[in-house]
Amino acid sequence: MVRVPVRFERVAAAFHDVSWVRLGESSGSEHSPESFTDLSDLVNSFIERDGGAFDRDHDKEVVDNEKEQNHAESSDSSESETKDMLQSLFGSDDDGGDRDEIRAATELASKGLIGDRSSPGFKRQLMARLRDMGFDAGLSKSKWEKTGRFPSGNYEYVDVNVCGNRYIVEVLLAREFEIARPTNKYTSLLDVFPSIYVGKVEDLKQVVRLMCKSIKESMKSMGMPVPPWRRNGYMNSKWFSSYKRTTNEVPTGKTESDEAFAGKRSVGFEALPVISRYCRDDFQSKVGLRVGNLVAVLNGNGGMGMDL
Repeated sequence: MVRVPVRFERVAAAFHDVSWVRLGESSGSEHSPESFTDLSDLVNSFIERDGGAFDRDHDKEVVDNEKEQNHAESSDSSESETKDMLQSLFGSDDDGGDRDEIRAATELASKGLIGDRSSPGFKRQLMARLRDMGFDAGLSKSKWEKTGRFPSGNYEYVDVNVCGNRYIVEVLLAREFEIARPTNKYTSLLDVFPSIYVGKVEDLKQVVRLMCKSIKESMKSMGMPVPPWRRNGYMNSKWFSSYKRTTNEVPTGKTESDEAFAGKRSVGFEALPVISRYCRDDFQSKVGLRVGNLVAVLNGNGGMGMDL
């Protein structure tokens, strides 16, 4: 049975009494209370019908409010989890301190460099300074073609090889994830980013996945479409597509042989020969010893030739 609000019952009773009295007074004794039964039934029927609709609307409003509250709580929980995961990826160093050492060296090497920190020129200078400090650093340039969903592009970044591990080095990584009209929740994620990022390839992949998901949620809540250059596929191409690595301090002109060589070597995270900076002195001492022996032999042979 449909529940009728009490206030509607009171209105119906008042309406019934007032109508009967006024009509009875104006029409004399020809009208009796029984003649107004149909009117009372109509009023009660109307109240019951609309009262039920009111209750349904009220119940729906309560359910919607509960859904919004649950969604807000779920969103807050998701934001907290994302922050924790990012902080874990940025802060952990399970490589015997290599990450911290590269980060400290990068911070020192970047001091005094002029120019936009996201420019190729800045990154090339940073790479050169890291090499002067004994690190096997390089400037990797990725390039990808246009697909149905994403435009073509290229990107340059610094990497460092240590003991068989390849680390991506980014100064101001948060800039690569900036979007228009970000929500406060998304901005709070960018605040977690360190000024200098150093991490393995698999760690950066997780960072990109988490941030692209958050980009989608942020822009959707603002009623904005996600641009192609902020989607997961495009962002992955920056660091994880095929690349060419160079260790030159200044850019060099390309020749046909260089282009052919680049086509053979740019296969995407190909294992490169790693020169450990810990073995540089030992390597130089061995090379120097071999050169000295070779010179001695040549001098000896030269003397014998003159005697003959």
